[in-house]
Amino acid sequence: MLVGYFGDKFGRRRAMVAFGLTMSLAGLILAVAPSFHFALIALFFGAMSPTGTEVSPFLSIEQSIVAEVAKAGKRTRAFAVYNLSGTLSAAAGALASGIPTLMAGGAPTSPDPLRPMFAVYSVLGLVAAVLSRMLPAQVEIGQEPSHVPLSPRSRSRITRMSSLFAVDAFAGGFVLQSFISLWFYTVYPESRDILGPIFFVAGILTAFSFLLAAHLGERFGLLETMVFTHIPSSVFLILMPLVPGFHFALAIYLCRMAVSQMDVPTRQAYLAGIVAREERTAANAATNTARNVAQALGPFSSAAILQSLGLATAFFIGGGLKICYDIATYATFRNVRPQST
Repeated sequence: MLVGYFGDKFGRRRAMVAFGLTMSLAGLILAVAPSFHFALIALFFGAMSPTGTEVSPFLSIEQSIVAEVAKAGKRTRAFAVYNLSGTLSAAAGALASGIPTLMAGGAPTSPDPLRPMFAVYSVLGLVAAVLSRMLPAQVEIGQEPSHVPLSPRSRSRITRMSSLFAVDAFAGGFVLQSFISLWFYTVYPESRDILGPIFFVAGILTAFSFLLAAHLGERFGLLETMVFTHIPSSVFLILMPLVPGFHFALAIYLCRMAVSQMDVPTRQAYLAGIVAREERTAANAATNTARNVAQALGPFSSAAILQSLGLATAFFIGGGLKICYDIATYATFRNVRPQST
């Protein structure tokens, strides 16, 4: 929320540097934390994600920068490449997450084997800060801006979109990557030693789906690509606990991951195209805040349900809500076209 209000005024590069330093500090705390309660301090910096994807304040600034520097008519492709690089890196991180298990000869029974991973995370935060400082001046809005309030039309659009995104994120809170990991670990014990490679492959499939999403968005429309690639992924999600055996469940999961994030670059490009240039940081911050808050509520809401009805219930609720979100999004915005793609 602070990014949306002060981000452009403070300066996008300076904000990115600050976020990199925050990320570094959070990693350092986790690397040396003597207890769980001490480790919780790191979570208050907002630089740690339970989803395996980006949810930190970086996101709102980054999306504004990508929209700012993208060539005319190439915005969706720019967002596709942006998400491709981030997801490939996340996949590499998922693969690297198996290193402590390999070095310990099994699942770690103490936090000590994990501490070097958080130390690496801290160093990467410093690298992010340095790279942010090196960004060219073209990433800024172009003048010394004051806070720019959303126009009435943009405010209406962003309010509706934030509400819809909140539904999607709340549904996603039932099936976070950490929950998927727990589900495989519990239901299919044979998966325990290969969860890192599983999420690595899923990340690769997701990453390259962004390029296809950009192509489909340019040909059929951003909103249409958002909705009609997201619905099949929700169907796959519902099917996961219904299919017999680990190999079928794994195949369904990978099919889902191959299409589940195709709405991301098209959604980001669509949002950038329906608000004015100087409103993008505020719009990004508003929608991302709605997503983050709603997603955080998912695990709280699911706890009692899962205890009484079983782990599979999360897949049905999450998938069903996501399908409702897709239908509502298309019905709400089918007549709102972005300025360009």
